[in-house]
Amino acid sequence: MWTDPDGFGGKVAAASGLGHGDLLAGLPGQMGIASGRLTEPAEVADLVVFLLSDRAANIHGADHVVDGGTLKTV
Repeated sequence: MWTDPDGFGGKVAAASGLGHGDLLAGLPGQMGIASGRLTEPAEVADLVVFLLSDRAANIHGADHVVDGGTLKTV
């Protein structure tokens, strides 16, 4: 969503008067991402593969948030 210079991230950068790279560099800090970086698509794909595997056969009704720690829990 953010990394495509012709997509949403590029449009936000342009509207903000920033270079796309500058926007990407600042996002983790501005969004409070605990890992300090944006989630890579492969990380989401890895979770999907795991959830579809036999090893996850007993996982039901769970929310899996792949956001690098953006959402804070108590």
